[in-house]
Amino acid sequence: MKLRLIIRIAMIVSIVLLCTGFGVYSFFRLNEVESQKDFNLYTLVPQSAIAVLETDRMAELVDDINQLSCSKDNHFLYASELFVYLKNYLHTLLEDTPHGLSKQMNKMLISFHEPDTPLNQVLYCSLGSGDYELVESFIRKYCSSSFPSKFFDYRGEEISIYPMPDGRFLSAYFTSDFLAISFQKRLIEQVIDARLSKKSLIDMSSFKLMHAGKNANVEATVYVRIKSVEMGKNTDGIRSQTYLGSWAEFDLKLNENAIYCSGISHGSDTTHTFINALRRQQPVEGFPGERLPLSTFFYDCWAISDMDAMCSFTAEQEYAKATYSDYIKERDEEWMDFLKRWLKEEFILFLWGWGIVLLIIIFSMIAVSLFPDIAINLIGLFVLLIIGFHVVVWFKVKN
Repeated sequence: MKLRLIIRIAMIVSIVLLCTGFGVYSFFRLNEVESQKDFNLYTLVPQSAIAVLETDRMAELVDDINQLSCSKDNHFLYASELFVYLKNYLHTLLEDTPHGLSKQMNKMLISFHEPDTPLNQVLYCSLGSGDYELVESFIRKYCSSSFPSKFFDYRGEEISIYPMPDGRFLSAYFTSDFLAISFQKRLIEQVIDARLSKKSLIDMSSFKLMHAGKNANVEATVYVRIKSVEMGKNTDGIRSQTYLGSWAEFDLKLNENAIYCSGISHGSDTTHTFINALRRQQPVEGFPGERLPLSTFFYDCWAISDMDAMCSFTAEQEYAKATYSDYIKERDEEWMDFLKRWLKEEFILFLWGWGIVLLIIIFSMIAVSLFPDIAINLIGLFVLLIIGFHVVVWFKVKN
């Protein structure tokens, strides 16, 4: 009896110790995973990116997008083909991860590149402990079996090419720390170049300064490079671009009916940009909107309190201080030659027409004053002489 009791107690103690040990191991393992240093995905983004979408809550963002009215009946925001892939396969991926995506894997970037098409994009994702094997098995599971996967070496790094069921090919570059995928192999090569040369987007001072002030309590953030505005033609020989600013940052907030964007623009204070000129302006009172009639279709009001700042910005532009090119000089010479010919012809026509009439009037006044008796005869003779002179000149010009 005592032996059975001892055996039961021993079994219970063993089970308790085993469960305790497993719980302690799981706790420290999860703590180790959570405390693992996150990989900075921006060290992979090429400096040529024109926009970047960033989120630390990938699964939550996809779920909120699915709740949008435009996502119902398979209507979706097709701004990114890679994000469409992610949306379509995320739930399948979550089925393979009962505890959900890791903290690292919820971090995602999408960079957009020129030319701006749905295919010229790169999706980046951090990988935590065990995520590498999960992603690799997932890709192999759902890629097409029509063509074999291929592997290329680029600067000592491996690029994997996977055929997809829709006939497209997905280029992938991943390690135990990150995953980068794109439909364009050349963009993956640029990712490798950025990483190895340490000349990525985060190494640009303008972007680094902006990203340092990122709001951490948002679902997603979009960074957009502000393009230059074309001024004139390339044939003018003048640098035909005006720089409006550097980057703009937008925090996204979604609900069922709309996507709200709120943000700010960034620019270095040492550069002459239109954004910096606007920063020096103060609100100006006057011409309020309530004075406009109800039929007003469009109303645009600019408050310029510091005119010197705007004039300084204009004076610093290349087109304002550049010298004329040979093309412009030739056009100016042609224009001046045309004006000279036109003025000469107009002057001759004036003398030929109104000048002769004025001459006849003056001669008539003199003839009436000095020779009133024969004034009519003299005027008629003078008119005949002028007509004869015109006939002679006309024949000479014609011949």
